[in-house]
Amino acid sequence: MDKILKKLANVPHDKLLHFFYGTFMAAPLVAFTNPLLSSAIIIVISFGKELYDDLSSKGKLELMDAIFTVLPVLLMNIVKYI
Repeated sequence: MDKILKKLANVPHDKLLHFFYGTFMAAPLVAFTNPLLSSAIIIVISFGKELYDDLSSKGKLELMDAIFTVLPVLLMNIVKYI
């Protein structure tokens, strides 16, 4: 357990924010839609945002940001249907 906590302590703040906002967006979607639709919406939003940042020169395309945004919807759908 200590190894897991140490690894979590090293997660960059930016990635935690992506996880938080992904959770905030995913919760109502998971509650009121099916798993495929909720996952698809979050995937489009997260990768679209990263693509927008890259094309508008407001940031660079970071795959890990999109993954940390998508991760909550996947976890919620797994837990919901276990």
